[in-house]
Amino acid sequence: MPFFLYLAVLVATLVHVDAKSLWSSTAAEYSDVIREAYLVGNGRLGAMPFGGAGAEKVNLNVDSLWSGGPFESDNYTGGNPSTEKHAYLPGIREWIFQNGTGNLSQLLGSNSNYGSYQVLGNLTVSFDVTANAATYNRSLDLTTGVHITSFDDDNGNTYTSTVYCSYPDQVCVYQLSSSAALPDISVSLENQLVNSTVQNQSCGNGYVRLTGVTQVGPPLGMKYDAIARVVGGSHSSYCSNITIGSLIIPGVHGVRSIGFVIGAGTNYDRTKGDAANGFSFKGDDPGSYVEKVTSTAATKSATDLSSAHVKDYQSLSGAFSLELPDPNGSAGVEISTLIDQYTSNGTGDPFLESLLFDYSRHLFISSSRDNSLPPNLQGRWNYQLSSAWSADYHANINLQMNHWVADQTGLGDLQVPLWRYMQDTWVPRGTETARLLYGAPGWVTHDEMNIFGHTGMKDTAQWANYPVSAAWMMQHVSDHFAYSQNLTWLRTQGYPLIKGVAAFWLSQLQPDAHTHDGTLVVNPCNSPEHGPTTFACAHYQQLLHQLFATVLSLGPLVSDSAAFLANVSATLPQLDKGLHISPWGGVQEWKLPATQGYDVPNDTHRHLSSLWGWYPGRSLASPSAPFLGGFANATVQRAVATELWSRGPGDGPDANAGWEKVWRAACWARLNETERAYFELRFTVEQNFAGNGLSMYSGKNPPFQIDANFGLGGAMLAMLVVDIEEGMGGTRTVVLGPAIPSSWGGGRVSGLRVRGGGKVDFGWDQMGVVTWATAEGKGVRFVNKQGKVVEGG
Repeated sequence: MPFFLYLAVLVATLVHVDAKSLWSSTAAEYSDVIREAYLVGNGRLGAMPFGGAGAEKVNLNVDSLWSGGPFESDNYTGGNPSTEKHAYLPGIREWIFQNGTGNLSQLLGSNSNYGSYQVLGNLTVSFDVTANAATYNRSLDLTTGVHITSFDDDNGNTYTSTVYCSYPDQVCVYQLSSSAALPDISVSLENQLVNSTVQNQSCGNGYVRLTGVTQVGPPLGMKYDAIARVVGGSHSSYCSNITIGSLIIPGVHGVRSIGFVIGAGTNYDRTKGDAANGFSFKGDDPGSYVEKVTSTAATKSATDLSSAHVKDYQSLSGAFSLELPDPNGSAGVEISTLIDQYTSNGTGDPFLESLLFDYSRHLFISSSRDNSLPPNLQGRWNYQLSSAWSADYHANINLQMNHWVADQTGLGDLQVPLWRYMQDTWVPRGTETARLLYGAPGWVTHDEMNIFGHTGMKDTAQWANYPVSAAWMMQHVSDHFAYSQNLTWLRTQGYPLIKGVAAFWLSQLQPDAHTHDGTLVVNPCNSPEHGPTTFACAHYQQLLHQLFATVLSLGPLVSDSAAFLANVSATLPQLDKGLHISPWGGVQEWKLPATQGYDVPNDTHRHLSSLWGWYPGRSLASPSAPFLGGFANATVQRAVATELWSRGPGDGPDANAGWEKVWRAACWARLNETERAYFELRFTVEQNFAGNGLSMYSGKNPPFQIDANFGLGGAMLAMLVVDIEEGMGGTRTVVLGPAIPSSWGGGRVSGLRVRGGGKVDFGWDQMGVVTWATAEGKGVRFVNKQGKVVEGG
């Protein structure tokens, strides 16, 4: 089939009433690209098409392009000190136990040479055309992962460009076609934010190239390389003698389409981040790889490239579906209009909500594949050289929230980058951090991490003193096994990660010498970004409760040593479990007397740290031993609800971010509080989602921070299911539809994964009560929110 006809069929598919797509009748502009463009990617590469008719650009990212680290300083240590500092700990602990609070300035480190994720550049495709603005349309189809722009010129000729990033071929693809012969086309790769001393643009036979380094040195910065190559060998071309690095493809009678494949890479190598390799993270020059991958892809036809991409993408996007009604006729309205008109009052817009849910899965498919790094604070998409918070890995909610949609929606295997990132960049330096700062076995990380193994503390305790980050990440490891039941993976990769973190924490617990209640506590601790340096922060205690329970659950499956399991088994009963109710009825964040004035009502801080064990953790909620059974305990539920009311809706003076609101929505959903959960979901969209469906950090203003995109999907899953029991060796109960609003009435879910390796399809009536379910797997009893069995037993 000629490509133009193939494309016509694809476009026709995109406008079918059942298709989910983001679309606009105006072009995305660079001046506001992060709030206007639609995003595509293949894990390693990310792309944002923007620009008007005849002046199209594709903003490009490659996952490992960072400044900083050993590419900026030969003496980079990952934030670790040059000498041991753990001798300070006894004094720090004694002071805190005596006074309730203290400081740990002797343990703080440096932010030097931390670096930032940065943009690669733009593919620019220019041609002379006068567009009829009324015909312009751009869209991203969430069933294929293909971005399409189309418009007519003044003569009625139709121009169509498609952009997608192919995982099978490891390139991004730009394809331009017209109903008439194409005019002359100019193509270039450039980055106007970078000066010529560290960058080179070049042109050759049928390709353009962009190479550079992040700094001249010494040491020499990270090398990067990108090539855009013409698909097929039938197009004549020549390099411009006017614009350096531009390729000109002359228009030829009868030629109506042309395509380019774009490949990119760096000399970063995550497997070289250990002592044996001098923590260099330096691999091979990327040039030969980029040449090979683009040359191979360019030999294929446009149809073959597209078909391979769509088949791969749909194998993932089709693994789960959420079908909600469209009572407002929103399917025919631009997404920017839907978002502009959306309010937290009323009944919401189920179509838009399901569209944003699908977008969260698209973004995960596009930013997390088995040969990539995990999605960072901006996923894979960045248009700057120095990003907010370095677009790094914040591990006190943000990195975790990025993975909230994965396991339950059939994307669990796409978390391979997360496991490898922890294993290759956290464990080696983190083992060193454990020894130097804490005199401990195992490994440890703190809050903010780059791709160069920054596991030490930064310079401010309130956010840097967060050694429990890896313990939180172990929930994702154990959850992945719970959903996948992949014992080989657990034995070879998952459990060794868990054991290393548990070994560290077993060595750090202290008898509570402040309250003298016989419990074991963490000292020192800082609750994430809030309050004093103290002891027994509820967040830490809840995390370690779940971590040690995980060891006792999974250790026997991998034949861990009896001595280690016995140590954990003896420690767990003595551990403070992190549930203390304040005089005003909330869940205390700190184990300090109310007279000290830290746990107070109407504290609207963005973090819900003391509620971690309620959601996303299970230590407060699950009825499984040794957890606290709060899902059926009115006392715990009242304390959680009181704390949530006190924290406010997530727009306090400290921030107005999306991630804090979707976290609240998920907590309310686990309380079966439909009205509050749905309000917080709507409030997130109203307050934090830009017209292109991306979540912003400061209201609807940049910076872009992708966690709420993923977190919105996670919150909606929390409204759809409560799956918190282990049920080892017996039948367990899963609640379907704990917080489905009536506006979603008559909807259904297909392919929801549950713990134990099963999955379930189900639907609900007009009031949001689940009425039927069909399941695969054994040992699960499915009930609705009224307690009625709908499947299983």
